[in-house]
Amino acid sequence: MPKSDIIAGLDMGSSRVTCVLAEHDAESEKIRILAGASVPCKGLKGGVVVNIAETQRAIASVMEQAEEKAKEIVGEVYLGVRGGHIQTFNNRGAYNIARADKEITAEDVSNVIENAKAIPIPSDREILHVIPQGFSLDRQRGVPNPVGMEGALLEVGVHIVTAQSSHINNLMKSVSQAGFRVVDTVYNLLAIGELVVSPEEKDLGCLLIDIGGQTTAIGIYYEGSLRFSSEIPLGGDNVTRDIAYGLGTSMAAAQEVKEKHGAVLSSLVEEDCMMNITGLDARTKKEIKARDLLEYAQPRTEEMFEKINAFLQNCNCADLPGGAILTGGGSLLKGMNAAAEQLLDLKQARHGFARPDIIECPEEYLNQTYTSAIGLVCYQYLKPWANEPSASRRPPMIPAAWWRWVKDLF
Repeated sequence: MPKSDIIAGLDMGSSRVTCVLAEHDAESEKIRILAGASVPCKGLKGGVVVNIAETQRAIASVMEQAEEKAKEIVGEVYLGVRGGHIQTFNNRGAYNIARADKEITAEDVSNVIENAKAIPIPSDREILHVIPQGFSLDRQRGVPNPVGMEGALLEVGVHIVTAQSSHINNLMKSVSQAGFRVVDTVYNLLAIGELVVSPEEKDLGCLLIDIGGQTTAIGIYYEGSLRFSSEIPLGGDNVTRDIAYGLGTSMAAAQEVKEKHGAVLSSLVEEDCMMNITGLDARTKKEIKARDLLEYAQPRTEEMFEKINAFLQNCNCADLPGGAILTGGGSLLKGMNAAAEQLLDLKQARHGFARPDIIECPEEYLNQTYTSAIGLVCYQYLKPWANEPSASRRPPMIPAAWWRWVKDLF
């Protein structure tokens, strides 16, 4: 039977499925990462299921690999989602304290958040998260936690994350058919933000950029909370595809040369560095300069940062003293941090890694491939907000996966 204290995070990326198994250490209050695995998935495109059978097989494979490494069996997962179907917006809610006792209770806080999310949304969409950004009490703004204080009018600003119901259902069906139950559905950007962005950076103001394969998620933090977020339909795979088309080679070969020689700044590529590439026929080989890759990597990177900059301008958040925190496999292209500083006019940019005060993790999982999945297993312990919708409140899509445990016995 599975251990109840084992946590599983399942990251449904743009074109990969990644899993991490962990447990919570009550003494140190840290999350101990036990094992992880990552496999490509042809059933996903931009974080959306396009083939349930393929996605189900990838989920079953990655979970079995992680379970074998950890010598544990799990039946439930925290499901991470992303993609262009995610939409976000801000709203405000108010709640009058009509009783004689004006002391604010946790129930009052819950009620004002419920009022803030009581807005009409299309029938084909659902709310994933309602994140409090800050409370006001009798028009006094900047109240982080009003419980225990006295007042007659309680107000709250919230950041609401919605998703296309059909896309979420298809993801959950894929997980269900693989033999697992979804405990909660989590927007990847939120889980990553709680894991890699420090409280000081959130207060000062910073930009989180998660560059996936086919989409890039961006989040703006200031005054301690997430203020704006969005998804851009560009990612690392777009650079790979441009290289493949330009050089007449396969996606796999383009990905290999991008990882070895790719860069977005000419100063990072040696003038006389040469490399061999294989043609689409897998036989023809030719030699090219590494600097030729700049013709494909630079324009696409500039396009991505132009879209990010336009989003910053629309949100009136061009000045972020905390700089940018980059995560995701697409952020590993050489010079990406410097490009972010230059093209977004920021003072600094760094790669985001899990904070050591939160997790205990083997070295092999301390890379961008596993950042989202690690954020998912830490999510329930790190999120500073409550009263948000949860996928666990959906009707169960499958019974407990007891048959997987019986199969394991045989």
